Amino acid sequence: MALLHCGNLVNKLIKENHSAYSLKGMVNPTFQNQGEASVTIDGRILASGETYSVEAPIVLQNAVPITFENDSTKTRALWIGYVAII
Repeated sequence: MALLHCGNLVNKLIKENHSAYSLKGMVNPTFQNQGEASVTIDGRILASGETYSVEAPIVLQNAVPITFENDSTKTRALWIGYVAII
């Protein structure tokens, strides 16, 4: 018999740089850059409108660096959506 888990969809807005943004407890996080500034997530550069998905059917435990383009005239709006196990 398979063990079933329940989860909730969570969405958060990130507007600041993080040297170690925690992914602890997240399942399948997806980052979507809806701002004007490009953003680097764990070495991947996302331009405005781009998405980066982590397709891992497990609960994550690590952290990743998130760094926005250094241009104060551009808006910062990185959304992260993920499943949180309950």
